[in-house]
Amino acid sequence: MRRATATTLSVTALVALPLAGCGQSDKDKYVNDYKPLNDKLLTLGDDLGKAVSGAGSESNSQLATRFTKLGTRFKTLRSDISGLETPGDLKDESKGLTTALGSTQKDVEAIAAAAKASDPSAARSASMKLVADAQKVNTTQNTLAKATGAKVGKK
Repeated sequence: MRRATATTLSVTALVALPLAGCGQSDKDKYVNDYKPLNDKLLTLGDDLGKAVSGAGSESNSQLATRFTKLGTRFKTLRSDISGLETPGDLKDESKGLTTALGSTQKDVEAIAAAAKASDPSAARSASMKLVADAQKVNTTQNTLAKATGAKVGKK
């Protein structure tokens, strides 16, 4: 009888060990996964600002290349953030951020297309939309950053 009890305790201990390592809550896991993406988002925002401010000194070909690359980065980052297991209390903020990132991605891609087509009117229109959508990214990123303890961007 003692042997059976010892075996049962050993099996119970082995099963409990993996569970003991799972002490991280869903929110903690999300925060740990989100913070590096938040840092990438801040860098991407800085790079977008530099691209916009330097646009006047570049050729259409250079603009098309730069904004195409930025569009790809927005798409990847949006996918990475939307792929996180978001806890219920952060779902609205995360959804708002991924929606704003998607809109900004489209604006950046529209600027790239306008540059490829040498269409200043389309570029101007996409740039105006970009200003509004990038502000939404900034606002939602700051809200989510505050909720997760990540770095807050410039206002």
